[in-house]
Parts: sequence; C-alpha cells; structure tokens
Amino acid sequence: MPKPTFIGIGAQKCASTWIYDILKDHPDVALSELKEVDFFSYKYDHGLQWYENNFSEAGTQSVIGEISPSYFHEPAVPARVYRHYPDIKLIVSLRDPIKRAVSNHMHEVRIGHLSGEDISFENGLANNPTYIEQGLYATHLERWMSVFPRENILILLFEDVIANREAAAKKIYQFLALDDQHRSVALDTRSNPSYVNRYKGLEKLRKGLRKTVKSLGLDFLWRYLAKMGLSKLYSGVNKVSAAKAVPPPKEATIQNLAVEFDTEITQLESILSRELSMWR
Repeated sequence: MPKPTFIGIGAQKCASTWIYDILKDHPDVALSELKEVDFFSYKYDHGLQWYENNFSEAGTQSVIGEISPSYFHEPAVPARVYRHYPDIKLIVSLRDPIKRAVSNHMHEVRIGHLSGEDISFENGLANNPTYIEQGLYATHLERWMSVFPRENILILLFEDVIANREAAAKKIYQFLALDDQHRSVALDTRSNPSYVNRYKGLEKLRKGLRKTVKSLGLDFLWRYLAKMGLSKLYSGVNKVSAAKAVPPPKEATIQNLAVEFDTEITQLESILSRELSMWR
C-alpha cells in the first residue's frame, strides 16, 4: 500500500487549495482524490488502513500526499503524524492572521455555518472562537517543531504566493525534490473563492437535483450541462461574492485583534528570522 511522503497541514484559508492544485497536475505527484482527508484531526478512529487507502491509486509517482488544513491547530495531530510517519515532510502556509480570520468568516457564511440576519464578522467571532485560535501561528508551529525537525517543515507565506506564484511553486517543488521546471495549469488561478447564495431555496433545489442525478448514474449529463454553460449561468444568477454580502469588520474589532495577535507575530518573526511588519 502506498504511503504518504508529505502532508500539507494548513493553516485554513492560507492558500492550501492553491497548493493542492499546483501539485495535482505534477507528473511525479500522487494526491488523495479528496483534498481534505482530515484523518489525523477528525477521522483518526477510521484507522491507518482507511487513511492509506486514500493513496491506493498512486502509481510510479515518487511524491505522495494530501492536504488537510484542519491538522495545523489541532493539539493531538503532530504526535499522531509522527507515530506513523516520522520522516514525512510538512508544508505549512500562513497569512496575516486578521485577514485569515476574515476569510475564515466568509467561508463559514458561504457553507451556512453562520446564517440569519446578522452575518457580521463580529457575530462570527462570538460564534466561532477558532477564528482567533487558528491564527496563533507561533504556538501551533512550536508544537509541530517539538516533534519534527525544522528541515522537514516548509513554511510559506500567503503574501509571498500572491507576489510571485511561480517562485512559490518552485519552492514547493524543490522542497519535495520534484522537477521545479513544471508549470502547473493552476499556477495563476484563484482557488476556492468565497461566495454566498442570493436565493437559498434555489441552491437547495440545485443540490437536490445534483443528488438525484448522481443516484441515477447520470453524472455525464450533469457534466455536459455544465460544459454547455448552465453552471456559469447559475452562478451568475445565484452567486454573489461574500465580500459584497458581508459587512466589513469594525475598526475597533481590527484593533482588538491586532493586540491579540501581536505576541504571536513577534514569536513567529523569531521562528522565521523574518520581519512581518506587513501584518501589523
């Protein structure tokens, strides 16, 4: 049974989907079909055989792995990973923790974890403490580095990816000992944008139809209709950017979060030997 040689561990909303996409079409990489396997965080009771079955389709590829952003901040995960794969390589991606929290909120609204009349960022913070918890980067990194050697951990910054996607991709390929001349078709794509549905009833109807079509074995028909432009038409009618639907955070909220994250940023600067003034 093929075993993973690397894992992308997050953090959430820090370009993990982009990393998955630029690795997926590399000829020497085999990825889990499901991007977020979440074995070491939420599905550890499924057992190691279940986990490694996610890589059963791997062929001759030298690099095998998966990306589950839920791993980064869950306290039990580093020891669990090390128990089974002590030599595995880890990819960590981070961004301005306040912007990460805001993006996290957009995602929660998009998937319906927060709904109703008040979908403000402030209500999201009160509803979901992990907005802040996931941004305690130094705390979580130190937990990982207490288990794995530093040379096994690649730490990327979202801001560096945005500034130079090609250089960021090369850094990932080199870390995994891959051909860094590969140019992914996903290199310049924007992965996993957040949106909300204008009409929730219409989205419920779409999901119901999708489920019915799949149960009848008519996936080919769904794909054909999408290719003919129906998917794009639906998105134009019912999808709106979450940034437009959700009111921006209040200035006082931003200031409070800046204080909350300041010590963590200082500790992270020490870990990275890099100034992070763009986050302050």
